[in-house]
Amino acid sequence: MQPAGEPYPRHWEADVLLRDGSTMRIRPIRPTDADALQAFHVAQSEESIYFRFFAPLRRLPERDLERLVTVDHVDRVALVVVSGSAIVAVGRYDRIDADSAEVAFNVSDVYQGRGLGSVLLEHLAAAARERGVSTFVADVLPGNAKMIRVFTDAGYDVVQRYEDGVISLSFAIEATDRSLEVVASREQRTDAASMRMLLDPTGVLVVTDGHDAAFARRVAANLTGTLAHCVGEALADVAAQAGHTWSADLAGAPEDPLQLAVVAASPHAVLDLLAPLAARGVRGVVLLSDGFDAPDGDAPRLSDLVTAAREAGLRLIGPRSFGVSVARGDRVVNATLRTEPLTPGPAAFFCQSGAMAQEMMDEVETYGARVGTFVSAGHRADVSGNDVLQYLAGQSDVRVVGMYLESLGNPRKFARVASRVSAAVPVVAVVGASQRERSREAGTLGRGAVEEAMLAAGVLVAPTMRAMVAATTLFAHQELPRGARVAVLTTAASVARLVAAQVAHLDPDPVVVQLPWASPPGAVVEAAATLATREDWDVALAVYSPPLGPPEAEVLEAIARLGSGERPVLAVVPGLVGVTPGLTHERTVPAFPSVEDAVAALELADAYARWRRTDRGHLVAPDGVDLRRARELVAAEVAHAAPGERVRLGRDRTRELLSAFGIEVLPSREVRSTSQALAAARDLGWPVAVKSTDAMLRHRADLGGVRLDVAGPIELVEAVRQVRLRQDAHAPVEIQPMAPLGVACVVTAGEDRLLGPVVSFGLAGDATDLLDDASYAMPPLRTGDVHRLVHSVRAAPRLLGQRGGESVDVAALEDLLARVAEAVEALPQLHRVELRPALASPEGVVVLSAHVDLTPESRPDGGRRALRA
Repeated sequence: MQPAGEPYPRHWEADVLLRDGSTMRIRPIRPTDADALQAFHVAQSEESIYFRFFAPLRRLPERDLERLVTVDHVDRVALVVVSGSAIVAVGRYDRIDADSAEVAFNVSDVYQGRGLGSVLLEHLAAAARERGVSTFVADVLPGNAKMIRVFTDAGYDVVQRYEDGVISLSFAIEATDRSLEVVASREQRTDAASMRMLLDPTGVLVVTDGHDAAFARRVAANLTGTLAHCVGEALADVAAQAGHTWSADLAGAPEDPLQLAVVAASPHAVLDLLAPLAARGVRGVVLLSDGFDAPDGDAPRLSDLVTAAREAGLRLIGPRSFGVSVARGDRVVNATLRTEPLTPGPAAFFCQSGAMAQEMMDEVETYGARVGTFVSAGHRADVSGNDVLQYLAGQSDVRVVGMYLESLGNPRKFARVASRVSAAVPVVAVVGASQRERSREAGTLGRGAVEEAMLAAGVLVAPTMRAMVAATTLFAHQELPRGARVAVLTTAASVARLVAAQVAHLDPDPVVVQLPWASPPGAVVEAAATLATREDWDVALAVYSPPLGPPEAEVLEAIARLGSGERPVLAVVPGLVGVTPGLTHERTVPAFPSVEDAVAALELADAYARWRRTDRGHLVAPDGVDLRRARELVAAEVAHAAPGERVRLGRDRTRELLSAFGIEVLPSREVRSTSQALAAARDLGWPVAVKSTDAMLRHRADLGGVRLDVAGPIELVEAVRQVRLRQDAHAPVEIQPMAPLGVACVVTAGEDRLLGPVVSFGLAGDATDLLDDASYAMPPLRTGDVHRLVHSVRAAPRLLGQRGGESVDVAALEDLLARVAEAVEALPQLHRVELRPALASPEGVVVLSAHVDLTPESRPDGGRRALRA
């Protein structure tokens, strides 16, 4: 029987990857687990039992067994890792006092060394933080070195004390820079290991039941020369045969390891096929066909596919994938629906949409891009862009990653992983237009927000598929610019003027080497050689269009030599696009169809180079934050909310929640009569402001919704009367003490449909709203992020003392942003918070008004490793 406490926390369930890339399930323990827990216990070695219980205990007594499987999910929490129906690891904590809990683990002898202890610690810590626990303690025998390492290697600041033959450990479980780095590093290794069988297979199995058999035939034909085997009678319909079993078909496959299966089959056949594939040694599946979640009631759900794949220990790409291609050296595995294989090279591409994969590969062919890895995720039931990025992060031959994204299933993980990958190689993404529009319609993001928020994580956003492929071609073959000084080599004055105008925001005074239009090839060659010796440029654009005939080979070679140094060079030459032999020397100078295309690629290169040079600082860690108080308040407010319901906090609860994060809102009172207004003014202190409670008027002094500096009773009576004339006669008005004069700012944070948690900053007012002058970033934020949020808005000079004025307290403003970011990072139920206005002055920042909306749903990824649900 379950003790009184929280309901079973289903959101703690997760599929996890182990060190070798295999998958297992982690979930809260249940009373029905008693037999499985006993079986787990009796299978343990004497040493493991002694390390866990400090005593020889061959069987768990019934009373102890009942206590171990009966928890309240608050003060007593236990998580189990299961393989099928068997328990293979247990982790638990028991609360000692309000802030601390004792933690213990037990991992099956058979599964030790695969990373189960560290996974359990991450998930237990996430659950404990949710329940208000901030510190773990543990008693460990000195001989239990493995368990001691689980704690010390996790990145926490562990305090150890030896007493009475036992090592007592204690550590705070809030995330630190080091603990986050440890989790990220482990996550990358396990994710990459699970993807290796998909993207570096020793052999490929092609399977069909006749459904979408043409897809299977195409892939089978493309795999000629690769270790491959086809299952299905001549790739015909075998599913209709009476008593047909996949095991019999698969038994005929060669003994060679075929780690990847490419499948085109009906949904029900796919579900039946996964377990036999796993038994045959397959570790990954690319599913070309579709049909899951179809309107017809008999169709299996996509969630059924994910469950079946994970129960079989498989990673799955698809359904409706266009396939995968890997090209390294002489080895090309073209398991895609496109006949032409890719040319091996340093670029990698990920396409979320199966339909858009064809367009992506067309552009890749147009630019002659050299591609080592291509993945089409299709409906992204399991493998996502995050997984592919994690794999690519460990590939030393990858110089650039191009992506087409329609949504981010786990935005927080994407920001974390992309930032890590971008620290080494550029990531260029195209974001589906429909997702941008949904974010704008929801009011969470403005124009340019996607680009800015993703760039803060190191991801460059290109406007089109062609622009993305063009930029990846530049990154793949040229070095990054060391600065923004631009040089132009051309034989046309009009081109020189065009380029100068288009790069003015990068370099207002570019170096222009302009030759006469009909200059002989030798003159252009000499000019290119001279330009190579100059030190006054960082990136060059060569635009050459001879008046007669095609470009001369010696001119192309001169441009290629110019681009074979340490500074990037781009070319615009009629008839040449992308990677061409004529523009290849020690490096290739990519050619672009137009000056506009070249400048667009140059802008992305400049943005990435600047991001790489920027010191983002350390994670913000505001002091005086009471997370336990905040979490308890939120839990109480959403306890009875229906799924999807938005809970708007009242004035007092809003102030209480924000106060837990060190954000104080200036007190105010809502009044309905003159006598109440006078009493409020006396209590709050003169002078006061009188504000309308109408959402359209409450910040609009110009429309009569606000009266300021009301110094006495007579003025107050008149001010209340005037404000009431402009709003609903039955609505209250708000009385608030006057704040110091300052610059009105707006700080918001909330859950965006595309990007997940986003923090934004801007100055209040119509001009700012209409011009969409706001800055954006995705938490967790670093000190450099909050600095950029304040300084990157176009109206920032108003904060910094324009025209001889006094600068506001920028440090206080950055601190406010850090606290809001901490709130949205720590509280998954925080749907939206808006501080409007926050008055910034030389004396500090005063928040005049705040609104908070909660939702009962928790976002994915709470600082623990887990596969996407």
